[in-house]
Amino acid sequence: MISRGTTASFITLAAALVTVTACGNTVSGEATAVDPTTSAAQTTSAAPTTTTTTTTTKAPAAVDPAEYAGSQPGVYYFLSESGKFECAILTHTDPVAGCQGTMPSSAPRVPGSGAADVTVPANVVIVESSGEGQFSNIGDIAFMDPNRTAQVLPYGEALKVSVFTCTIDESAGVTCESDAHGFTVSADDYELW
Repeated sequence: MISRGTTASFITLAAALVTVTACGNTVSGEATAVDPTTSAAQTTSAAPTTTTTTTTTKAPAAVDPAEYAGSQPGVYYFLSESGKFECAILTHTDPVAGCQGTMPSSAPRVPGSGAADVTVPANVVIVESSGEGQFSNIGDIAFMDPNRTAQVLPYGEALKVSVFTCTIDESAGVTCESDAHGFTVSADDYELW
């Protein structure tokens, strides 16, 4: 005869065997000990490592401003290598740098000269010594050398006069900037700041 205590032990053993048999699937992986004082919310894993690449660009070489001087004092003209823009840095009055040429189709329309209530396509982009770059429409050739002697400003070189620096990049276009403001313009795109 089997005693009551033995029957209870036998049932417990049988239940354990059924559980082991029913859960016979294997689990792969490594066992990890968990600190019982740490909650699941406090458990963290190591963050993946990121790689940072630093790119340095060569500063544009400064050209001699005298090579770009116009016939009037304080006037410096240059052409873009593409021939699409004629530009100038003018310091003989209120200092300004600007370019005339075929502006990108995305350039905003501006008030026409003499008709402020009518908007027209911009034909010039400028930056003053203390203001953001802006598009305008002018009737004269303020940024074009009237003597047609302006030189090309080569890619990767900078014309620095007064507070302005102008450069030309083959893909970005012409950039003229003062200490905090400027513009970049090409036949396809622009940026004002």
